[in-house]
Amino acid sequence: MQHISRAEWGATPPRRPFSRLRPSRVVGIVIHHSGVQKAPKGVEAVLAYEHHHVVRNKWNGIAYNWLVDENGICYEGRGAGVVSAATKGWNSRTESIQYTGWGSTDVPDATLRTIKAKIDEIQTRYGRRLWVKPHKSLGTTSCPGTVLINWLAEGMAGQAVEEKSGGAKLVRIAAEIARRPLSRRRRSKGEAVLAVQIRLKQKGHDPGVCDGVAGRLFDQATRAFQRTQGYLKADGVVGSKTFNSLFKQ
Repeated sequence: MQHISRAEWGATPPRRPFSRLRPSRVVGIVIHHSGVQKAPKGVEAVLAYEHHHVVRNKWNGIAYNWLVDENGICYEGRGAGVVSAATKGWNSRTESIQYTGWGSTDVPDATLRTIKAKIDEIQTRYGRRLWVKPHKSLGTTSCPGTVLINWLAEGMAGQAVEEKSGGAKLVRIAAEIARRPLSRRRRSKGEAVLAVQIRLKQKGHDPGVCDGVAGRLFDQATRAFQRTQGYLKADGVVGSKTFNSLFKQ
């Protein structure tokens, strides 16, 4: 992932220091798009959005924590661990990623790969406990466009957990679930929930939007899968037995 810092793309210094996020309060990652059908490209897009936010809106800086262009290049917006101005009502509890193009038409694979890589990096900083949602889920908007919304709803196709028994990600998630099973009752969220949502969908059980949040449909899909196995208690809880059954070859 090619990364361009604020200094490298020529960001305007903030009028006052950016406010820092309190890690204990951060709950999610929000995905945005430009909202512009014929958006500028590359660094020109980043500079254009900054001008709109800083000069026209009189904000303290560009709204987003991170921006990803059509070539998959990631630009530092406000940066890591900083309060954004992208998602009204959620800025102090989320980090934001913006696709600099229009999210309702074909989004380049390079862009999707970088967005996934940035999500993974953010998850690592916050203990892999965050949900991932489109802006539309948190406000009255169509952002980040139908293509990106559908991509997120399907669990970011291609991001499925490696299923080989030696896969480092699968082993890590299995260990996490052994310590703390997943369930709606516990309000589980994060990478482990997302992995199970994707796998349930692959097995033909609909957990709803694959957003890393264990909600009502997650519970129903888990119970439906458990009933198909015959030996699992259909309680909607994903412990080690249910997890192993889901991911067995």
